[in-house]
Amino acid sequence: MVWDCGLLFGITAAFLIHLFFIFRMGRVGRIQRTKHNSPSHITGVSVIVCAQNAADQLNTLIPELLDQNHKKYEVIVVNDHSNDHSLEVLSRIKSSDDRLRVIDFKGVDNKIPGKKQALKLGIEASKFDLLLLTDADCRPASKDWVQLMTAPLTKRKLLVLGYGGLDKKPGVLNALIRYETAMTASLYLGQAMANFPYMGVGRNLAYHKSLLEGYTQSEEHARFPSGDDDLLVNHCATAQNTSWMIEPDSFTWSLPKTTWTEWIRQKRRHITTAHHYRRQTQLTLGLYAGSIVVFYALGLLGIFLNSSNSIHFKIIMGLFMLRVVIVIWQLKPGFNRLKTSDLILWTPLLEPILICAQMVIFVWNRFSKPSHWN
Repeated sequence: MVWDCGLLFGITAAFLIHLFFIFRMGRVGRIQRTKHNSPSHITGVSVIVCAQNAADQLNTLIPELLDQNHKKYEVIVVNDHSNDHSLEVLSRIKSSDDRLRVIDFKGVDNKIPGKKQALKLGIEASKFDLLLLTDADCRPASKDWVQLMTAPLTKRKLLVLGYGGLDKKPGVLNALIRYETAMTASLYLGQAMANFPYMGVGRNLAYHKSLLEGYTQSEEHARFPSGDDDLLVNHCATAQNTSWMIEPDSFTWSLPKTTWTEWIRQKRRHITTAHHYRRQTQLTLGLYAGSIVVFYALGLLGIFLNSSNSIHFKIIMGLFMLRVVIVIWQLKPGFNRLKTSDLILWTPLLEPILICAQMVIFVWNRFSKPSHWN
């Protein structure tokens, strides 16, 4: 009896802790659209793309970037040690539009993995103080992308968090990846809306150069193949200097991984940076993830140990169903806004699969570290 009561207490505590985060994530769907006043003068923007062996993607992306409605901007592409025909593609496009600037990065110091060196070169070469980042495999959702993503930047707001969505394709893997992307975005955007910004994604991120003042990546951080985006945000973002943009026309879209191997490799790389967030962020994310794991682990244990006729079994099943209802109710408007409304009702299936996959990747990373950035 004491054991059953303790089990119920643990499940209920995990349930309530997780609901705290779910209600914060729900802000993405509840928050009203913000109208940003147009500046009295046109502010220049440097759009920076780091690319490695991405000739086909660049052939699609760069013309779209050069077709934006913003009147004063440049596009900087850092060709990072590519051995395909990326440089030929960029040279051809540049010949007809001088707003494209190409940096062919062939630095001898290639000990630092990832795109941090390439991004640093792009920032140093930029002519404007407003920087807008995306990846070679992305596409802006509209011709207003540059204008929308940089509109919130002011003397006080130095950082804008955007959303990078993934294209819908058939299959369970595609659904799982898109579901995880929407959940992750709901968490980091919801936390930012609650004045606790902690991360952003390089697929769609804007900031003022002054944000970089005083921020120097430690030698330890420089060794990681990822973190050029989320570690910057985690160490520089505050409630006062951070804004967000969730207008659909401000999104970027890209193709998700198409095989489980590719996705797992990507996730392994992403997870490496979480251990180097600020301590407060680590505790917050640990509480978020831990509440989910504990809820499922204790809930399944309670179901296994109790007969279907017992009151404890019925209470646990009731908590499972109540949680699903609340999660769908709270996150559905946000999923609609993030253009993933087709997935929210699949939460009872996709969430357990995602939890299991993330736990396997977490354990895997404890024994082997990834070293590639694409």
